[in-house]
Amino acid sequence: MDKGHEHVKQLEQKIDALSDALARLGLGATLKELLRIIRFPGYTTPAEFVFNGAILDAMQAQVDALDKLGQDLLAGAKLVVKDAGVEL
Repeated sequence: MDKGHEHVKQLEQKIDALSDALARLGLGATLKELLRIIRFPGYTTPAEFVFNGAILDAMQAQVDALDKLGQDLLAGAKLVVKDAGVEL
């Protein structure tokens, strides 16, 4: 088997695994459970509010960065095949 074919196979596995992980995250089950919990009496103190808010802000920043990385990766891939003369 040539190296190019093996590289494509490895990339396919990584892309499939990442796609599956993102799909699971997309269900939002963890955050839906968090929405249920924060409605209980006593949740949350001012300190916990700040802490939780900071974590949620950081999580949103990571999602935004991941989305941008995915878009940039796709744009770069399209340029590679365009430069090789492939019409998408």
